[in-house]
Amino acid sequence: MLRTHATAAMVTGSTLLPVLLAAAVTTLVAVRQRRSRAPAVSVPGPSGPEPEPFRLPMPIDDFAGRLAEIDSLLRLVHEGRRAIAVTGAPGLGKSTLAIRFAHELRPLFPDGQVYADLGAGCGEPAAPAAVLARLLGALGAPAEERTGDPAALAARLRSRTAGRRVLLLLDDAADAAQVRPLLPGGEHCLALITSRDALTGLPEAIPVRLGALAEPDAAALLASVAGEDRTAAPQGNAASPGRSRGGGGRIPAPGPHRADALVRACGAVPLALRIAAAAGGRPHEAAVRIVRERARLDALHIGDVAVRAAFDTGFDALGTADRHLLRSLGAHPGARFTARIAAAAAAWDLPAAHTGLERLTGAQLVLPAGPDGYRLHDLIRRFAAERLEHDTAPGDRRAALERILDAYTDDASDPGARPWGCAEQSTVSLLVRAGVREGLHRPARRLAVAADRRLGDHPGQLPRIAMWAAVLDAARRSGEQGWTADALRGLGAAYAHEGRLDQAVDHLRMALAVQRRAATRAERAEQIRTRRLLGSALRSAGRYEEALRELRTALDGCREAGDTTGEAEVLCGLGALHLDRRRPDEAIDCLERALPLLAQRGDDPGYVADARRHLGSAYVQAGSLVPAERHLHSALAVHRTRPRNDRDAVGEGWTLRELGFLEEHRGAYGAGAELHHAALAAFERAGHAMGVAAAAEAIGDNLLAQGEQVGADTWYRRAAAVHTALGDHVRAAETRRKLTT
Repeated sequence: MLRTHATAAMVTGSTLLPVLLAAAVTTLVAVRQRRSRAPAVSVPGPSGPEPEPFRLPMPIDDFAGRLAEIDSLLRLVHEGRRAIAVTGAPGLGKSTLAIRFAHELRPLFPDGQVYADLGAGCGEPAAPAAVLARLLGALGAPAEERTGDPAALAARLRSRTAGRRVLLLLDDAADAAQVRPLLPGGEHCLALITSRDALTGLPEAIPVRLGALAEPDAAALLASVAGEDRTAAPQGNAASPGRSRGGGGRIPAPGPHRADALVRACGAVPLALRIAAAAGGRPHEAAVRIVRERARLDALHIGDVAVRAAFDTGFDALGTADRHLLRSLGAHPGARFTARIAAAAAAWDLPAAHTGLERLTGAQLVLPAGPDGYRLHDLIRRFAAERLEHDTAPGDRRAALERILDAYTDDASDPGARPWGCAEQSTVSLLVRAGVREGLHRPARRLAVAADRRLGDHPGQLPRIAMWAAVLDAARRSGEQGWTADALRGLGAAYAHEGRLDQAVDHLRMALAVQRRAATRAERAEQIRTRRLLGSALRSAGRYEEALRELRTALDGCREAGDTTGEAEVLCGLGALHLDRRRPDEAIDCLERALPLLAQRGDDPGYVADARRHLGSAYVQAGSLVPAERHLHSALAVHRTRPRNDRDAVGEGWTLRELGFLEEHRGAYGAGAELHHAALAAFERAGHAMGVAAAAEAIGDNLLAQGEQVGADTWYRRAAAVHTALGDHVRAAETRRKLTT
């Protein structure tokens, strides 16, 4: 039946493809439902957000051909294959086909369709652990399930997809080793993979290899992009013999099959056809240019000559300004960028960049990617980088990269700028590393310093760690001791954020060793900041006496320097430490002194909210519930009224947890449990695993106080598992000691 649908599509033409595909999928749904012995069962965690049911990129409008390949894909799905690999050379439309096919398969996979870009084409394939964390998050996994080693994460993905109908679209895979941990475990799941690699080391994945388009399909794509008026054969013209040229190329003669000449010149490669079609002029004229260019490239033995020739033809068809813009984008190491970044790269104003990007989009060289966002195919990005290198002086290339670095630095420093997502995190890390490679050490370091706080607001710290490792390399090359301390401190803060506390303490101690000869006021301030972070990491690791010593030394340094801002932050750290040591009176003393100092700053209400939360907690410990409630609700209001971000979600979680303790002090255990669950939800939204562990343990304590031992043990085990995943075996053991069964 499915093969009949696909064959009919091949006969009747590609315009009926969506209808026939839908009919084929409807048939397939019915067949699989009849064959299924039991309905699919969702396996949620103890709590957490529901999976997002639809995370696929939108398919492009212009699509032609590939009916035989679609027939093969449908047959494999019908057979119940759980992994299919669409493979082939760059530019053949693997992603385009996979995305369109995945959209048509949506009825088969009602529990979710999730997309992951594995990044092989960008030259830096994504680490399996990072991809697994994103997939688990998309499938509704709580924060603690998104941390750990790759083997544990892969096991959780298999568990999460067991008994569910989920489609994973794994785009642009590097090799079998990258893909293997990402395969789902459900009998009714499908991993649809695209890769330039044949993936012979992945026998689980059945290959569907793409070649060039059939000539009729290529002509249909050409007509769709260029328009029928440009590809229609003129009436009354007969073909004339081709004229031979040097290098083996042949110039097609004008005639009724001019579009066919362009198809052959482009090798029927979709990406080359799109660019050639958008280059303007009549097809036979474009074919002449491409054949000549192919002859030149063939003589030079350069890559896929059809694609490269189409790129050169499309590039030559651009105006001078647009060629400059595309070349300048070659200095940007990431695939995605905004109009503002493009303006910086080209040294243009923003309106000119918008206009130029519209023209490049029309030329099929740039793709839109969301509001004010754009994307370069990695082949075009490499082409642009090559043209930048060949057509401009080294100083111009470095200047373009430096402008991009500065633009990102300005964006990172702007408190009103839009929040960053995964793409910006990865791009900033790539940019800093590119700057270091090009010797732009100062701009690269400036970006790292400016971006550090934004990167610290996200649960995934691998880009931040890579960024600071590059700055550390630059510091060692340049001999800048201050940069070395910055980098070591940045690495320590990132490791602390991930809960890798031993590594955090080690790097922060190394930073302090570099700063031991601090002489200037600014250097001493940086030393105090490092010591404060070290005290915080030691407190999180449960090393209270060491933490107390570091924080007291930092406090003395702040007072000696007259640094009231640093003094306020250290007092807050001491207050939190005294809370952990169950010394509420000392905590209240520190925090009450910190509040007026923080109010003088007036820069970030979040700091005041954190101090009020700790102060409320201290009053709860001391049994003074009225001031405790006042401070906690004040903190909660700040976190909830500001624009949503991970930092405020974490602050909201801790505040809700403390309000839960307050209700328990009043004997209202039901209200306390509700607040602890609300705290857990906030931590899960932010991906804050340490908070998840704390909230889970609080829920366990609440249930145990009410005599529900079995329920309490469930939550204690969850908390202990999170501590173990974070490498905090001491706290894991302490939590397990609470188990009653």
